[in-house]
Amino acid sequence: MYTPVAINATTLTEYALRPFATGPSALDRVLSLARRLADGAPVLVLARRGGPKLPAMPEGVRLVTRDTWTMGQGLSDMASLVSAADSEQYPRGLPILYLQGDSPFSDLELCERLLSIHKRFRAEYTFADGYPSGFAAEVLSSRCLPNLVELAARDDTASDSGTAGGIEREALFALIQKDMNAYDVETELAPIDMRVYRFSPTCDTKRNTLSAERLWAQGIRTASALAGILPTKPDLLRTLPAFLWVQVAEGCPQACSYCPYPALAGDVVGATAFMPVDRFRALMAMAQDLCDDLVVDMSLWGECSLHPDPFALAEAVLAHPRFSLIIETSGIGWKPGVAERITELGGSRVNWIVSLDDDDEAGYRAIRGDGRAEASDFALRMARAYPGRLHVQAVRMKDNEPRLEAFYRSWKKETKGVIIQKYDSFAKSLSNRSVADLSPLERYPCRHLARDMAVLLDGTVPLCKHALEKDPEHPGRLRYHQTAGNVFTDGLASIWDRLGQCYSQHIRAEYPKPCGQCDEYHTFNA
Repeated sequence: MYTPVAINATTLTEYALRPFATGPSALDRVLSLARRLADGAPVLVLARRGGPKLPAMPEGVRLVTRDTWTMGQGLSDMASLVSAADSEQYPRGLPILYLQGDSPFSDLELCERLLSIHKRFRAEYTFADGYPSGFAAEVLSSRCLPNLVELAARDDTASDSGTAGGIEREALFALIQKDMNAYDVETELAPIDMRVYRFSPTCDTKRNTLSAERLWAQGIRTASALAGILPTKPDLLRTLPAFLWVQVAEGCPQACSYCPYPALAGDVVGATAFMPVDRFRALMAMAQDLCDDLVVDMSLWGECSLHPDPFALAEAVLAHPRFSLIIETSGIGWKPGVAERITELGGSRVNWIVSLDDDDEAGYRAIRGDGRAEASDFALRMARAYPGRLHVQAVRMKDNEPRLEAFYRSWKKETKGVIIQKYDSFAKSLSNRSVADLSPLERYPCRHLARDMAVLLDGTVPLCKHALEKDPEHPGRLRYHQTAGNVFTDGLASIWDRLGQCYSQHIRAEYPKPCGQCDEYHTFNA
């Protein structure tokens, strides 16, 4: 059927333009699918000036470029695909397909099924739910485009939805979600919910491109085939690190009652050691070579604010355009203006998490010690200055459970980012203060071993951040069960391969101590 198609190529990276699986590039595959689905209707490619050089567009494909894009601009251009004659012929709206240009697994059968659902139920928006990115199109009725353009114009998320000037993959759904009840929405549900795997076989990053290549090598071509293989192939989920914890300071202004760090390192309040900036830069260079894109958290242990130059550390992360930065902090010890400079330097690539745990003065002191006023003032100041960049966090445990709802409601007035984190006993090396057991009914290989690395102050890499055990030689102290080497002597890539050996054990349902006692295996950081 005559169906206009729009392709989002505004965030394309070089990976989408390289040959994929020794054949056409991801973009070429999407263009071929779009022309087939369009059946003679116009095909529109939205691209960004200054991005990777695109190939010449096939006949019948129109290219629109801008320096920067918003979702509203993209929707306005989609509206241009529908002529006055189309509006007369399709008074309830002409379906428009919306595809992502970096998705080599865009599935013809699934797209046609979505179109069929959309037309049968006369929907305004139709999408596939439960599938990984890169398999399904989204379907819009041209009838709802004017309303969506207006909604985007007054929606901050849509107007700031860009990644390096482009339209984010989830921007259309996020926009419609703002006023979901105003539209007739239909859904195609996946046979199983595959979102839990955080698997994205798209050609946007080095990691995801490697996932896509491995999936193709398994003979998978369709979404239905993926549903049959993904739960049985956990090795597909481990490619390159997505999240890197780094300890940059030894000291901490608080010895929190639920934190294992004092038992691991001793007198953390009096500690003064830190990672030199040049060593941290060297680590970031190694990470760039290995990962290409990465979320870096400068808060493995210790307090980042106590480092002599946290701004220089942030610069070292943000010097790599596809890196983003998380700073988890007590909110104590920040010199005037430093946190603001870091946030302004990185913009949307910087996120803050302030650990507060309790709004009650006595409760805060029992859990964290002194400093509640300074920490709260820091969180308030940053939340108001940088909306969306500041998150406050409370670890849910028996100590603060009676006051947790009040904490949530109070901070929700100041920031959308309120995190209620599960309690971690660090493989039962700490006492159980958990309120509820959130573990899945069936164990599976650890998500952290598949996606994370942790680097201690001297460059040592433990098996996992959570893999602590009691130190038999020092009663009352903790230690890491196993280390995989040192990044400054062994290299990051070599250590990542060594960590994969433990993940292979998990695949065989062999859980070495302390993994067998850990309940963090199902949680994600990025």
